[in-house]
Amino acid sequence: MTDRFARTDGSTDAPCDTKEGPYCGGTWRGLINRLDYIQGMGFDAIYISPVTANLEGNTEYGEAYHGYWPTNIYAVNEHFGTEDDLHALSDAVHKRGMYLMVDVVINDMGFATNGQDPATSIDYSVFTPFNDQRFYHPWCNITDFDNYTEAQVCWLGDNQVALPDLNTESQEVSDIMNKWAVDLVAKYSIDGFRVDAAKHVSDDFLKSFAAAAGIFTIGEVYEGDQYKLCPYQDLMPSVTNYPNYFPMVEAFSAGNISALTQASQITKKTCPDTTALASFSENHDLPRMGSYTQDLSLLKSVLAWTILADGIPMIYQGQEQGFTGAGVPDNREALWKSSFSTTHPLYTFTALMNAVRRHAIAVDEPGYLSYQSHVIYSDKRTVAFRKGVEGRQVVSVLSTGGEQSGPYTLDLPTAYTPGSLVTDVVACSNYTVNDHGQLTLAVAGGAPQVLFPSAKMNGSRLCGFGDVALEIMIQGGGAASSTHKALSLSLAVTLAAAVAMMGLGLL
Repeated sequence: MTDRFARTDGSTDAPCDTKEGPYCGGTWRGLINRLDYIQGMGFDAIYISPVTANLEGNTEYGEAYHGYWPTNIYAVNEHFGTEDDLHALSDAVHKRGMYLMVDVVINDMGFATNGQDPATSIDYSVFTPFNDQRFYHPWCNITDFDNYTEAQVCWLGDNQVALPDLNTESQEVSDIMNKWAVDLVAKYSIDGFRVDAAKHVSDDFLKSFAAAAGIFTIGEVYEGDQYKLCPYQDLMPSVTNYPNYFPMVEAFSAGNISALTQASQITKKTCPDTTALASFSENHDLPRMGSYTQDLSLLKSVLAWTILADGIPMIYQGQEQGFTGAGVPDNREALWKSSFSTTHPLYTFTALMNAVRRHAIAVDEPGYLSYQSHVIYSDKRTVAFRKGVEGRQVVSVLSTGGEQSGPYTLDLPTAYTPGSLVTDVVACSNYTVNDHGQLTLAVAGGAPQVLFPSAKMNGSRLCGFGDVALEIMIQGGGAASSTHKALSLSLAVTLAAAVAMMGLGLL
């Protein structure tokens, strides 16, 4: 969320009243100055707020700091900066070998009705280029979001801020939007689109828009039913993995492990390619995980699931600082309030999980990315899942017990070679696989454990394997052996919402 990420002047004490919903001063130049923070966590892609000009002035819900109330798709949002500033951000990102994803609004425009009837109070002439009523569906209110026909032709918004719904079935509208996408990509060298409110436009237009853009696209489809969400992968490569998000919250806030294991199985069987879905555990529309629990073990387990299970990890700014906003607008805090700490235990743990993922990809590309993860063990308080081919697999063991849970042992069927040595990269502890391919793990304080074959750890720069000067210290990760204790290195991350575009980490 560009407005809430970093200010041009680098200040960390600037006020930001989320309740009033003002612009708080985050800019593209501010982002440029904090790319070290993002890249230090191991991300190599950033996903930013919509860049187009938005509705000006205050409303019942504050200003359009989020970027989702467009008025002119050909102009940039000057609150975030100039065209030159956006070019500079794109250049800075690409010079680092990173990738730029931009959020796009293709469903509607934004108009402040201030209590008046949206059916009669819209001045369509203020919009560019859709400056006539013929470009829009007639006003109707969505009463059933599960009715996809209604969701696609009726309007979002309300009688305070109306969102006039573009008639994307119209060839004229479709042609304009598709050309705009092509031009935007070319002008700013954009690598990916996140398509807002994808379920609210027609299927044919969504498919044509993604094809016209010619870049990787993730559709935001707010839908927990796999049988409704998964067909969207026939329209564009990726969609947000809501079917796994909701049970993930249940698992790590209410201890319902079975909900998560069952949902992940159904998603894998139903979606064309779970490895291309956007895996997330927070975003700007949902309660922070920190609003459910502030237990560090549980929050680390959430990050481990998000980054190491199937899909493209997408981390929302502030998750790495343990922000606690319980929904809109409280979950849109200014990141600079954290002083961009690179020592927060969730920041360093995010860096660790990205490092493990990168190493697994490096020793098994493209096998690791294409391998569909699966649960190898679960009980009422623990889940273990495997990702990666034989001999190079990552096994993640996550508990719902939290920091106050007592110790217990776990006999885990790992499928590692009997007699082989594996390393838990969180605690930097080694285990030997028994003759039956099992490990006996000691679980304490609900800390996640992430296992990898020790013979394949060289070059990882983790737990003593690789260049010692570049190793990553695991903050609060648990006891480490003297030979495998990692040294300290300041690690840093940024933006508005993170993604690892298939092996490309994104925040």
